[in-house]
Amino acid sequence: MEISTNNSVWQKDRAHVLHPQTDFSSFHDEGSQVIESAKGVHVTDTKGRKLLDGIEGLWCVNIGHGRKEMAEAISKQVMQMQYYNPFGHSTNISAAELAHWLSCNAPGELNHVYYTCGGSTANDAAVRLVHYYNTIRGLHRKKKIISRNYAYHGATYVAAELTGIHATKNSFDRVAQDIIHHISAADMYAKPAYWSETEYCDFLVQEFDDRIQQLGPDNVAAFIAEPIMGAGGVLIAPASYNKRMHSVCKKYDMLYIADEVVTAFGRLGEWFASENIYDYHPDI
Repeated sequence: MEISTNNSVWQKDRAHVLHPQTDFSSFHDEGSQVIESAKGVHVTDTKGRKLLDGIEGLWCVNIGHGRKEMAEAISKQVMQMQYYNPFGHSTNISAAELAHWLSCNAPGELNHVYYTCGGSTANDAAVRLVHYYNTIRGLHRKKKIISRNYAYHGATYVAAELTGIHATKNSFDRVAQDIIHHISAADMYAKPAYWSETEYCDFLVQEFDDRIQQLGPDNVAAFIAEPIMGAGGVLIAPASYNKRMHSVCKKYDMLYIADEVVTAFGRLGEWFASENIYDYHPDI
């Protein structure tokens, strides 16, 4: 019975679920690995294999699986009120309290919270806010965004264009390619052996400055970067890189968007990495 049930789930998944990053050349024959339970840092599949969840679900299970206190907190909240919309001038107690906590712990002077459903929509919203900000300042041309090769910023249409893993865009129509541009990743593995870490950092910062000059400072609105690049290879930048890139943004009246989906909320030992680890204050 168990084998039949597991096979049924495998069949249903193969027949109906569109997975991100599906390889259709092999999916029809191989289908998916089916996970049925999880506890602590491990997951167990339907074949009984216990596996280390090395990628935290997908960068989102930073407190582990099966936490009783989390289930109790969720249950308590659902019984009190499972949801109420924040549209217009409506709010709810939990949304206001969380926004206050986030504002108290966010880097620098960041003190407003815009709730979204995930990292992709957060980055789309960030770009939209950047464009709105410059429009109301009368800077109608200042709309271009600079991202980096290998960066992962999401799967919605604009966030997918921000993403610098270019193989993920094969056969997809491009949007905003005239707005979004990419520079080199801060990849210490790619550093020429004859350069010191400081010299490599100098190169990356100068490349950024040169690209802004090429596009025109009056046209470039923001730079988006992960403090530590996640899906692109867990790439740690040279010392002072993040702070120096932030300084270039200030030089050209650009906003700095820190995508901390992977690095925030305790993963690096701090609530946010930007200020406490890398000594810069992002604008978004």
